[in-house]
Amino acid sequence: MRDAAEALRALAELERRYDGPIPAPLRNAARLGSADRVLTIEALGQADFFATLIRNQIEAIRRARTGGAAQPSLWSDLALYRSRRRFWRNLTEIRRSGGDVP
Repeated sequence: MRDAAEALRALAELERRYDGPIPAPLRNAARLGSADRVLTIEALGQADFFATLIRNQIEAIRRARTGGAAQPSLWSDLALYRSRRRFWRNLTEIRRSGGDVP
């Protein structure tokens, strides 16, 4: 996070510029220092979210297996969660390395 004084100056400038609520993306960029940093933090959050979905889905598959066969939809959902997690993790790595996002 950027220096508190810098963040306050940036937020004060946005307050002068806008008559009403400051748009959330601009407010977050002012608070964190740049839009790239905001997007990197968002990508990390998304990757963590899908990691949680993966863990929960694996638990659901294990529970379903003890009662019989797991439904095919559980497996397809797990595949979707894994691909989305991989996407967000790759995006995070690209952003951290300073590369261009595809």
